Amino acid sequence: MIGHKLEFTLSENPWAPTAVIAEINDHTTSGLELVGLADQAGGTSSAAFVRWPDGREAALTRTTTPLSVMRQTARVLEDARARGLPVPRHDLVMELSDGYVAVVQERMPGRQVSEVSPKVIDVFAAMNERFSGLLTDHRDVPPPAAFPDDGLVDYGWGETIGRYGERGRRLLHRLLEVDGGRPFQMAGNDLIHTDYSLDNVLFDEQGQISGIVDWNQGAVRGDHRFALISRLGVHEHPDVPAEALERLDQVLAAIEPPLLRIYQAHWKVLHVHYAISNRFQDGRIEEDLRAAEQFLDGRT
Repeated sequence: MIGHKLEFTLSENPWAPTAVIAEINDHTTSGLELVGLADQAGGTSSAAFVRWPDGREAALTRTTTPLSVMRQTARVLEDARARGLPVPRHDLVMELSDGYVAVVQERMPGRQVSEVSPKVIDVFAAMNERFSGLLTDHRDVPPPAAFPDDGLVDYGWGETIGRYGERGRRLLHRLLEVDGGRPFQMAGNDLIHTDYSLDNVLFDEQGQISGIVDWNQGAVRGDHRFALISRLGVHEHPDVPAEALERLDQVLAAIEPPLLRIYQAHWKVLHVHYAISNRFQDGRIEEDLRAAEQFLDGRT
């Protein structure tokens, strides 16, 4: 990225959109032009807005998710679009020289919701229901990273959390206790958005969802209700009113209590794995580790 400004400095992995665009244009006939940047919100990715030579606008992101997974995700999203789901078309998926994968996708209409109400929560929940059964014909799509087929240790959690001292080993042991002694295997053929949040869903003027973006962790298969475990990322929006939070709790309460606890536990421990494997700052790792410990110890 020599000679290119690191525009996304708040990202966990700062990057320069102009450098990525230049590399794409050098290796393809895309002719992309940078036209703007999305608001920075930290995390591992941000979107730059680009324009194709024919005038179409698109969003450019990059991800550490493998190229094969992102190509599979593009196919899955195309099928979802054919069934009327407001998800973006992925027009270009390309591996970059730094190992990241660039995704140039359709720029979806709408904007993030400005006020969260119980009605908005209901709209989120109703849209998520439409992902049920979408992957019946895509049995090759993997489960969420929180529920690896090969078990927590073999999958790589043993190399991250398991080697993070006694606290890490205890965390994996406590998670296995929640699972009843054997790693939990998620069932279902639903399409799951692994970051179904207020930041990644766009609304039209009528208050209906017009776009569900940021599939950079790849499409996954299982129980669509798992997408709600993050509670729509409301922890990052402290101004969400109490009545909306109560409605969200009611939606989550529809999941059987033992299953809900398993989903919540795996979601929290997964974030510890991500923080360690992505080499986040020590403070971020400690924050995620403490949150997982508190939940598994019944203190939250």
